Amino acid sequence: MTEDAKKDSSSIDRRTALKSVGAAGFGLLGGSALTGPAAARGNGGGPPNGGGPPGSGGPCFKEFECDEEATYVKLEFVSETDEDGNVVDCFFLEETDTDLVSVTYWEDKDGNDGDHAPEGAACDPVYVEFEYADGFTGTVVTAYGGRDCDTIEDEDGVSSYTSGLENPGGQQAGISNLQFCVEDLPPEVLPECPFYGTTREDPTAINSILYDAGADEIIETQVGDIPDDFPGDSNYPNGIAFDDPGDVWYFAEKNGVLKTMNEDGTLGIQEYGVVTPGGESIAGAAFWDETGEYLFIPQGGDTLWAAEISGGDAETRVVTALDWSNITLGDLAIDRDEETLYVSTVNSSAGSIFFSVDLDDTDDQELIVSDNADSTEFATGKQIAFAEGTLWAHEAEGGDWWTVDVSDGSMGDMVATTQEYTDLARCGFFELDEPL
Repeated sequence: MTEDAKKDSSSIDRRTALKSVGAAGFGLLGGSALTGPAAARGNGGGPPNGGGPPGSGGPCFKEFECDEEATYVKLEFVSETDEDGNVVDCFFLEETDTDLVSVTYWEDKDGNDGDHAPEGAACDPVYVEFEYADGFTGTVVTAYGGRDCDTIEDEDGVSSYTSGLENPGGQQAGISNLQFCVEDLPPEVLPECPFYGTTREDPTAINSILYDAGADEIIETQVGDIPDDFPGDSNYPNGIAFDDPGDVWYFAEKNGVLKTMNEDGTLGIQEYGVVTPGGESIAGAAFWDETGEYLFIPQGGDTLWAAEISGGDAETRVVTALDWSNITLGDLAIDRDEETLYVSTVNSSAGSIFFSVDLDDTDDQELIVSDNADSTEFATGKQIAFAEGTLWAHEAEGGDWWTVDVSDGSMGDMVATTQEYTDLARCGFFELDEPL
């Protein structure tokens, strides 16, 4: 319950000479037995709280074992009593001293929050959420209680448990202890869904970039050659965007000329002329599925624009004025589930920033973070694109890749290094009228 109660109590039951822990992550309240399927369950007449020797009861009461690659962790549910034997507190503590798992929330049979239960509430947990230290996950968990147990396996990690335990009378039993097999999270890799990038070196091309799990390597494949009207500037062509439903790539030249590849289904190039209001360059873009438009911010501007192609022409419109001016990119990327545009700038009136625009309410704009354009901590000055719900950042000078936490703009550990790309487009698959 509370730390003060722990300090004021005078005695602890047989299991409280243990150690509490700290970690990171959380489970979901109200789930069924666990986030993963139960692999074994029994009521085999073994010793209370489980942990009996092999053969002492049903299959659940065999000793809990982990693979060599995993670390065994055990959390006991313990109680503290005062001098008169009254329970003053109860909580989960780790017996194995690994600091890999901690309980973040639990409920008793009456639905009370275990850490804030009223005086006299039962110390009988039937629901628990737990989290793992950074870089770890629990793929196998066994819960014991009432001479019963559940064993759960989930390769994606188990994060919460609702007691399906029964006492000998058939009633729901509280959780006496939890035992875990904790493993290192697998190293992060690029998605198997391909990104698309405009190459920095001549001859310029649009490449696909993906992780091949079978080969355990990153594969970069040329999709098609694209013209380079300014061969002396390695930053162009730029402004790539991928129309996934239409299997069409958009890109732009240094003078604001918009071009597409594959409208004809055979990787042909179509030119639409200058789409920026004053012939400014385009150095970042994204395709908005909802409206079928190519979104861009002219270099040095303060306005989000859209271009729609039809019948060989491109019609442009202002989407919204932005809260910042003198914007140079960077890149744009759209979270299509949330209809939110994210923008990474090299510079602006507020410096090198990472901000968002709600495409359903474009007045809703948020400055998420400001940092240096060459930051290795935040997604400022980066090429950005979404894949399978995750935002990725790429450094055009160096070729490094990171995942991005869109809530604060922070980047995780560097995941991969590839060729250098002047711009990125979201992941997606395409089909050609004529195979490559």
